[in-house]
Amino acid sequence: MDIRGVDLNLLKAFDALISERTVTRAAGRIGLSQPAMSHALSRLRSLFADDLFVRTQGGMEPTAHAREIAPLVAAAIEHIEAALNLGVGFDPAKSAGIFTAGMAEYAEVALVGRLARAFADEAPRATLRLLPLNGADAAEQLERGAIDVAVAHLRALPNSIESRTLLRDPFVVVVRKGHPLAAAGALSIEAYAAQSHILVSPRGDTSGAIDRVLTDFGLRRRISLLVATYLALPAALAASDLVATVPSRTARQIAATAEIEILPLPVDLTATVSMAWHRRSASEAAQAWFRSLLIDAAQEHG
Repeated sequence: MDIRGVDLNLLKAFDALISERTVTRAAGRIGLSQPAMSHALSRLRSLFADDLFVRTQGGMEPTAHAREIAPLVAAAIEHIEAALNLGVGFDPAKSAGIFTAGMAEYAEVALVGRLARAFADEAPRATLRLLPLNGADAAEQLERGAIDVAVAHLRALPNSIESRTLLRDPFVVVVRKGHPLAAAGALSIEAYAAQSHILVSPRGDTSGAIDRVLTDFGLRRRISLLVATYLALPAALAASDLVATVPSRTARQIAATAEIEILPLPVDLTATVSMAWHRRSASEAAQAWFRSLLIDAAQEHG
């Protein structure tokens, strides 16, 4: 195939479809109308002699051929953008770009306020997009360009992914105002374990990191309520004598909007959140700026 006969804008359309999995969102990502994106998809199918995307209930599912060519197309676009931007500084104030972070819910709760303020101050025309992320999916989403950065508790990552620790946050105990524990003085680990607990688990896990610590002390706790989101905690705590164990930043967010007491956790347990990005964007000025904003938002100041 002679590249001189190919409309390279089709590659941008393909890359957007791979990331967004719907024609409407892909069109918005690159500034096309929905009919124009549908026409681009038709031309892509003709160009590659493959359906490329199959409609399912969950969106546009890429075919095996589309998955095979996706990283090659993404790399080509990255190289073209690098060539165009060589020697040109990035000015966030003029940027109308979309910056996408996949985040564990806790990280989103901890960082969204500062990130929203930073974008409003430094890049008012840009769009910040925060997507839910399971840490186990981080590498795959970074590889296919669905997200620019991953922010979560991250374990082993492939060599193509770079990472750094973003923040460490000690766990604390949260209870309703007037809870008997709040007036009982220093909380022992035995008294803590004896309470009825709320566990926040987006994946539906029936135990958390604190349960492994309690096991080392020969203790177990009773989890009376399991919820999928931190948003459920204020109402559940206010209506009961249940207790929850959360990172301190989350506790402060809850206490700012609800009648909540924050108590020290009787053992040392810290939430560690990392930030990861693909090596192909390591030197890209816009992405370096985005990562610096995340680093600054994670700092315990102001």
